[in-house]
Amino acid sequence: MASLPLSNVNPLAPEILACPYAFNQQLREQAPVYHCPVTGIYFVSDYDTVVDIAKNETLFSNEFAQFQAGLDQDEDPELDAILKKGYRRVETMLKLDPPLQRRYRSLCQKPFSTSHVAKLQPYIQNLANELIDDIIDAGHCNWMTAFAVPMPVRMIAFILGVPLTDLALFKQWSDASVYRFSAGKTREGALRAAQLTVDFQHYFADKIKARQREPSDDVLSDIVNASVDGEHPMNLEECLSVISQLLVAGNETTTSTFAEGMHLLATHPEQVRLVQDNPSLIPNMVEEMLRLSTPTAQMWRICKAATVVRGVQIPAGAAVMIKFASANRDADHFPDPDRFDVTRENLKTQIAFGQGVHHCLGAPLARQELITGFQVILQRLTNFRLPDGNAPLEFIPNTLLHPPKPFEVLFDPRPELNESPQPSILL
Repeated sequence: MASLPLSNVNPLAPEILACPYAFNQQLREQAPVYHCPVTGIYFVSDYDTVVDIAKNETLFSNEFAQFQAGLDQDEDPELDAILKKGYRRVETMLKLDPPLQRRYRSLCQKPFSTSHVAKLQPYIQNLANELIDDIIDAGHCNWMTAFAVPMPVRMIAFILGVPLTDLALFKQWSDASVYRFSAGKTREGALRAAQLTVDFQHYFADKIKARQREPSDDVLSDIVNASVDGEHPMNLEECLSVISQLLVAGNETTTSTFAEGMHLLATHPEQVRLVQDNPSLIPNMVEEMLRLSTPTAQMWRICKAATVVRGVQIPAGAAVMIKFASANRDADHFPDPDRFDVTRENLKTQIAFGQGVHHCLGAPLARQELITGFQVILQRLTNFRLPDGNAPLEFIPNTLLHPPKPFEVLFDPRPELNESPQPSILL
C-alpha cells in the first residue's frame, strides 16, 4: 500500500506511535528534518543528525518542561487538588541542561557506575533463575507478567533498599509517571495517575527522611546523602524527582527490551541456535535487541537559537523531536536495519540509551540485567515460539516511549539445565 504524503500524517497520532516503522522510514527517505504542518514540531529521523543534535546541548536544550506543560495545559481543579497533597515538583536530570543537570547527575553517578553494577551480577543471576523456576515446568507463560516486568521491578526495589512486598506499588508508580506521555489519556486515567504520584511521593519521602537520619548500605542512602566537590546533598523534592526518574528508567525501558527481545527470539529460531551454540554472542545480541527495540523511542529538544539543520531553518524556541528509534534503523548506518542479527558488527554505535550529556545514567545497570537475564534464559530454555505463529508484537501508543503489550510465549526446558544451577538467595 502506498504511503500517504507526509503532510497528511500526524506523527503523534496513536496509530503512528504504536507502529512507527513505515512512517519513520518515509521520514528518513523524504525529509530527515521535517517541519510538520499538523503539529508545528520539527522531527529529526536520520542517524547522523539525531546524534549531532543529541550531542549539542548548547543549541538544543533539554529544558522542555514548559513546553510539556503547554501540551497538558487544560485546567482541572480536581487534578490540581490531588497534586497539592503531594510535594512540589522540581526538575533535575531529564529536563535540565548543564551545569545544573551535571550537578544532579554527579550526585547520582556512583551507584550506577560500571564497577558498582558489576557487584550486582550474582543477585541478578539468582533473580533470573527464580523467575525461570516459576515457569519452566508449565512450558508457557505471559512473558510480560512472568519475567519482563518483575525482573526490572525487583531489581530497582532491591537497589533502592525497599521491601519486595511493595513490588506491585512500584509498577503502578512507574506507569503513573509515564502516563502523561500516553497517546490515549483520559481524565479518569489522569486523576488516577496523579493520586499514584502523590502516593509515591509520600512513600519515598518517609524513606528519604529515614535515610537522612540514619544512612544504610543501599543506593537510596547514596542518593540522599551524596555530596560532590563540596555540593550540599539534594533536598527532599530533588530526591523525589531523581528517584522518580530512576524508577521509570530502571523499569519501563528494561522491561520493554526483555519483552521485545523475547519476541525476537521466538520469531528467529536460527538466531537462538547461534547464541546457544556460542553464548559469547549474548552481549552483542543484547545490543541488537536494544537497537531494534529502542524503548525511549524519541525525545524532545527545544531550539535555543535560530539555526539551519540539513537545509531546514529551525527558529529559536521551536520544539524538536529527535527520533532515536528511527536513527537506530537507518539503513545508511545499519545495513538491512530491520533484520535481527546477533552477529551485527557495529552495535557499539547504537543509541538506545541516547547520546551526549543526557546519555542514560542507568545504562550499565540495564546492560547487566539484560545480559545476565538472557544468559540464564538461554541456558535453561529453548525452542521459543508464539502460540499464533509469527504474529507481530503490538505496542501501547506513547509520545516518548514504546511499551509492548503483553504476549504469550511457549518454550521447552533445555534437558542439560532443567533446574536452577545454584540455590536462590532471595527472600
